[in-house]
Amino acid sequence: MALSDSELIINLYTEGEQFFDLLKAAIRDWQNSPWDHERRRAGYATELYQRGLNILRAHLEETRARAEGGYFTEVDSKMLSKAEDRLAYWEKKLAELIGS
Repeated sequence: MALSDSELIINLYTEGEQFFDLLKAAIRDWQNSPWDHERRRAGYATELYQRGLNILRAHLEETRARAEGGYFTEVDSKMLSKAEDRLAYWEKKLAELIGS
């Protein structure tokens, strides 16, 4: 096994809050730094944040489509709605951070 084969896997369901919160802090602290290497880190944190949101969004869209096509209880609906609310929250935080 080569070092280049190493992967880091983050479960956005169980670790998402901490993941996005850490990236938010990194972006906030480094994006206006006078140091180029810190601004690059903020750029990378922004990229990771966006990739995490894209993965989460795609999963929630797929889950909603699957659930609505089958047995979809009130509990399922509430769980999915809560997850979609968290996605919207983290999307809003990213927009605030990068000014869009």
